Amino acid sequence: MKHTVHLATQFGPRLCDGEKAYSFRVQDLDPHMVICEEVVLDFTGVRATNSSFTNALICGIIVDHGQEVLNKLVFKGCLPTVRVLVQGAVDLGISKIEEQHALLKGAT
Repeated sequence: MKHTVHLATQFGPRLCDGEKAYSFRVQDLDPHMVICEEVVLDFTGVRATNSSFTNALICGIIVDHGQEVLNKLVFKGCLPTVRVLVQGAVDLGISKIEEQHALLKGAT
């Protein structure tokens, strides 16, 4: 099953509220991450975003579901300025997972 989220339709052309992104992720997106083979985050029509929004949405998914979630997560329609923030959120999520693993190794 494939699930597509049209972010401009959901939030408008400017994605700037990290709290809304977090709530949306927890309530609407996380359940689909478990049951769907592919989840598309469609940024078509999004003119601007900020790190608060992209980190709450994307980094949180990676941290909560593991790095392998990137095999089913698709980013579509990103303007270059949006793409930079999306990549930053992905990198941050991966970094947080690596930090967690390093802490666990140090604890044993």
